[in-house]
Amino acid sequence: MTAVIKILGWESEGLRCPDHEVNCCHENGTPYAVSLIQMPNGTGKTTTLTLLRAALSGVLPEDVHAFKKRDFDSNYGSFSLRLLLNELRVTIVMRFDFQRGSVQFKTTRGSGQVEGFDPPAEFKRFLSAEFVNFFVFDGELAQHLLDRRQVHAESVIETLFQINSLRMVADDIRDYWDSKTDRNGATEDKALTRRKNKVAALRERLGQLERAKKHALQLREDLGAEIAKKQQEYQSEIGKEESRDRELTEAQARLDDAAARVDELAADVLDCMRDPQALSSVFARELRDLKVGLDRVKLPEEAAREFFEELAGEDFCICGRPINEHVSVVIRERAQQYLGSDDVSLLNSLKSAIQEAIGDSVDSASNKLSRDNSELGRLVAERQSARTRLKNLRDQASDADPKVKDAAESIVDLERRLQSITEILQQYDDKDESKRDEDTTGILIIKHRLEDAERKAGEIADTLILKNKRDILTKILDKAYNNARRLIIEEICADANRLISAIMPHNDILIDRVDRCLVLGGQEGASAGETLSVAYAFLATLFNRSDHQLPFVVDSPAGPIDLGARPKIGELVPRLTDQFIAFTISSEREGFVPRLKSAAKGDAMFTTIFRREAVSASYVPSDVSRSETRDGVAIIGETFFNQFQLDSEE
Repeated sequence: MTAVIKILGWESEGLRCPDHEVNCCHENGTPYAVSLIQMPNGTGKTTTLTLLRAALSGVLPEDVHAFKKRDFDSNYGSFSLRLLLNELRVTIVMRFDFQRGSVQFKTTRGSGQVEGFDPPAEFKRFLSAEFVNFFVFDGELAQHLLDRRQVHAESVIETLFQINSLRMVADDIRDYWDSKTDRNGATEDKALTRRKNKVAALRERLGQLERAKKHALQLREDLGAEIAKKQQEYQSEIGKEESRDRELTEAQARLDDAAARVDELAADVLDCMRDPQALSSVFARELRDLKVGLDRVKLPEEAAREFFEELAGEDFCICGRPINEHVSVVIRERAQQYLGSDDVSLLNSLKSAIQEAIGDSVDSASNKLSRDNSELGRLVAERQSARTRLKNLRDQASDADPKVKDAAESIVDLERRLQSITEILQQYDDKDESKRDEDTTGILIIKHRLEDAERKAGEIADTLILKNKRDILTKILDKAYNNARRLIIEEICADANRLISAIMPHNDILIDRVDRCLVLGGQEGASAGETLSVAYAFLATLFNRSDHQLPFVVDSPAGPIDLGARPKIGELVPRLTDQFIAFTISSEREGFVPRLKSAAKGDAMFTTIFRREAVSASYVPSDVSRSETRDGVAIIGETFFNQFQLDSEE
């Protein structure tokens, strides 16, 4: 079912922002395509944006008292948000009790009001704290889109395109199989109960290990990124002194060269040591004597033929049995079979291999190995000398510059922690089958034991066929999930990159992939304006490719963006969604608002809100449409909106 969410307006009273009411609709009740709300810095834009997020998600920041109006005696406040969810009007009300430090949510939909945050069920996946952040948007979220520690961009893709429903179906299939064995359990003996308990315990153990491993992997990745960052800081501090940087670079190059030569020669020595003739000339001499002996008796072929002829003429076989005329004929007839056998081929191959390995000197291989060992020892000493030289230079740099020392100590500490995490991760590859379920940390071992326990439980409950069907279905669903997720992300990145190139044709910034966050190609970060433009392009692509219609609420939509790129952003924004609401200041209008209005085909509302004491009464024309509260003024109209020049209130 397609979800359509529209914001009709909101009202705030007794809170940190000025008391005000915003109506985002025409007189006929339909929302404007674009609603621009101009509020100087210090008026409460951030507070209003936070209240909108809270009302849309049912989650409020922990510090309730931070929303209390300054210099105001009342201990109460309220914020109400009016929504249109498909064709249903819904109002979310938040009642603030600053004396108790609490907030009470109430939801009105249909004909009645209920306690708590209670939107229709089909909208709850969009009205969650994590998802709301993607359509109630500010510059901080734009930065977070490029930081894997802050947001999970993949999750909004999965929710918006309902990819995660594939996993939900897979979970339902597993639950059905579990319930099937439960129903059969009433007629089964105690063995089934024991085996089902075994399955449950193994699943729990596997879940614990997989969660612990995932956490450790994340820690390792974060530590790796932190080490890389600290190493950059270290190199940056080192590079400030040219001579010291040059010495360290040369020392590092010598160490790298020595280490590479040690690795190369060590590999050659190890390969050479596999040949016995290289370990000792005694082996070489014995092998050569074996070949000489074979040649002397003309083995294999001539000596073998003579052996069979002589044997056929004897009275007794070598085994002691008598040889009559018939046996003599059989020996001569079968001799050719043995002369052409694999044994003869083996002897010929053996002689060739000995000649190739020994050559003309029994000492050449062992002498070469001895020389290589001596050279390896020299290279190891050279590598150690280079390592010592590099360490001394680094120690000198650390002693000379506290910043270098701090960076080096941070790197050592982080690498020690990384090594500890690496050792922990190795535990999850444990192959010791002798350990009990609760003692082993081998994930593969637990998986195999779980499969075996499920198979046995299925056999007892006569559900093995059902289990096989379950496995096939879940594999199909898992594959469908992975393929759908990969293809959608690839297409979104490609479409977003086309928009980025159109907005910033000369910046050479593209999205390489989505891996929790947005990963830029060839760089870790971007300027504030570039980051905001990338975020717009990504979200524009994301929302345009979905059947669902969501509002897009933005704080400072063009603030850090260059004047040259603002018109392109203004053209892009109305394509993001059917409803765009932006909080701006006067300095953002240039290059952005006119193009935004044009792209919206004039379907735009302009509202300016400020504190009463911030602007003199003579500043506001008497013929404008206004609404006033005890501490706030709201002016409706484009003319005043474009003339207003106050960017910040004291």
